[in-house]
Amino acid sequence: MSDKISAPNVYLYAFQLQNDSKGSNNPLWKHCDKILANFTNEAVTPDLVFPPNSPSYREDLLPNVLLEFNSNPPIEGFAQPLEIQDSYALCLNIGCPEDGTADNLDVSFIKKFNLNRSLLINGDDKFLGQTLLITAWLPENSPDNLDSLKPLADKCRDALFQSDSPPVFYRSGKLFGSPIFEYGEISDTANYRHLLVWLLSDEQTDKDFNKCQEEILNLLFHRNKIIKAFQDSRMIYGELDREYRIIEKNMEILQAQFSRGTVLTAAQLQEFQEQLKQLFSKAVTYTRLLRKLEDYDNTIVLNLNNYTDILQKICDILGIDKEEVSILNNFEIKIAPYMRSQIAGDLGYFRHGTNLIDQAIASIRGIVEIEQARSDRTNQIELRNSEDKEKYRDDRLESTVQAIGVGLAAGGIAASSGTDKLFETVQNHHIPVVMQWHPFAFSFLLSFAIALFAAGITWWRTKPKK
Repeated sequence: MSDKISAPNVYLYAFQLQNDSKGSNNPLWKHCDKILANFTNEAVTPDLVFPPNSPSYREDLLPNVLLEFNSNPPIEGFAQPLEIQDSYALCLNIGCPEDGTADNLDVSFIKKFNLNRSLLINGDDKFLGQTLLITAWLPENSPDNLDSLKPLADKCRDALFQSDSPPVFYRSGKLFGSPIFEYGEISDTANYRHLLVWLLSDEQTDKDFNKCQEEILNLLFHRNKIIKAFQDSRMIYGELDREYRIIEKNMEILQAQFSRGTVLTAAQLQEFQEQLKQLFSKAVTYTRLLRKLEDYDNTIVLNLNNYTDILQKICDILGIDKEEVSILNNFEIKIAPYMRSQIAGDLGYFRHGTNLIDQAIASIRGIVEIEQARSDRTNQIELRNSEDKEKYRDDRLESTVQAIGVGLAAGGIAASSGTDKLFETVQNHHIPVVMQWHPFAFSFLLSFAIALFAAGITWWRTKPKK
């Protein structure tokens, strides 16, 4: 197979979210000017016009600009900046004319289109991705067999990427009647590049391509948004996987603590309460990540619907069936559904983490409530015992005071109620012991005895019961 091609061209389709970088400050326009600097003194950034609050699906930000390149054979091109929904898009063409001046070129000529590797954009996290399309006419009487043409397609790829790691071959087919080869493995999210090599063998192919250029750009826009959403979902998957492993480990620790079955100390109870706070925080983070994963799935659904509609529009314009654009239809019926099934599986698996967190929170809450109730009951008993002891002391003191008061009162009454006459009566009966006493001593002793007796009776009747 000859390594000769005619009128090679490269189309760059690149897409960037607007977000905070609206207008001419968006990084996509800087990338465009950087590429153009290799071929011309012209730049797109100074001439961009941004419509205010445009309600339409797509807006041209600059009429197609014919760029004057200096090369032999001649290289020409155009740049088309666009606003599509919430994003900016760039369609940039660099190539040779089809007027016969660039026939039978060696495939290595394609290197001239990617000077300084400027066509390979490494954007920020708002960069949606890019698709590179190489078109080249095959020499007359070239074989139409895909296997025979693949080495030539590989050489086109290698010439464009030069020293960079080229994307791997994915699949081949025919588009609008001519062989096309697709490169790039979507599962390689860190190094993914999307390349199409279209080897034109039929003039009708070129006509159909020109008819559908606008729809092809729109199609690639939604394709890149789907792939970007899936790639971002893989990062969320990594975060969820780390969080899930932490949750599982924490559950094992909690189960070990629960299995001890001992009464918790105040320090252990405090530790459980801290774990409860951490789990609440973990639940918020985990739920937020799950919601983001669901959002990416919704993004894929919305853009896949648009992709389907645009692909059908292409078929309607050309009067063909989707089977005739299988290289494009494959993304709709195989790749995008695989992405959705992957996210659905992730959601099904990681939702168990929410259940684990809920169980852990419920378990710790139960343990804490039980221990707090037990502690409260112990404190109440101790308080009640303390109050009972205090009340017993108060009652005993009150009983003693009452007894002393009654005794003093009884003794006073006895002392003032005729003890002298009683003493005389005792003397008249000639009681020897009493006759020797002084009347005051007899009166005092008698009053004291009466007071003790009255106090004793009073204390016995009023003493508190334990």
